[in-house]
Amino acid sequence: MPLIDMANIACGGHAGDQISMEKTVKLAKQYGVKVGAHPSYQDKDNFGRISHDVDADILLASLVKQIASLQQLCQQHDVEMTYIKPHGALYHDMMHKPEVLEVLCQVITTVEPTVELVVQAGVHQQAMVEKSAQTAISFIYEAFADRGYQGNQMIPRSQAGAMLDDAEQIVAQYRLFSQPYHFPIDTICFHSDHPASVSALKLIQGH
Repeated sequence: MPLIDMANIACGGHAGDQISMEKTVKLAKQYGVKVGAHPSYQDKDNFGRISHDVDADILLASLVKQIASLQQLCQQHDVEMTYIKPHGALYHDMMHKPEVLEVLCQVITTVEPTVELVVQAGVHQQAMVEKSAQTAISFIYEAFADRGYQGNQMIPRSQAGAMLDDAEQIVAQYRLFSQPYHFPIDTICFHSDHPASVSALKLIQGH
């Protein structure tokens, strides 16, 4: 927590429960870190990394339930939930299936219209800008310090080079994305379950 500005908190879809959510919310508050919901398809067996063809109403209900559980804990601890970042396959589906993006926008309208949505930077950029304007939902454009890229697209996790395993390499990519880039970037993601990413964050912060 001392190394980051924003914490994506799993809220029961791919991981997370009331105990882990509350612990993480309290840590985020302690270190002044922004809190965001990290919902996914309801699929702990596959850690939310497999796409599911779910009816829009069922997906909406599942995501609202996940996010509301985190939002309730945030309210209990006087912490503001400021954004939503989908996890895994849901994130990728949001970027490539307009109907999934539509459900996520409906989730925000249902839960809290001022909440922002994290989307992948450099992918369908103009369509995302237009959707943001149409829905009056602010989008946060995100790149990944620790994922391998082919052009603007991340290398799928099933392929070699999907995760950068060298901390120095992750730091170099972070610095690249921190400079003016050929697509807008608002935030840069580090995966907390990836040891090299944690080492990279410590290098960046001078720890």
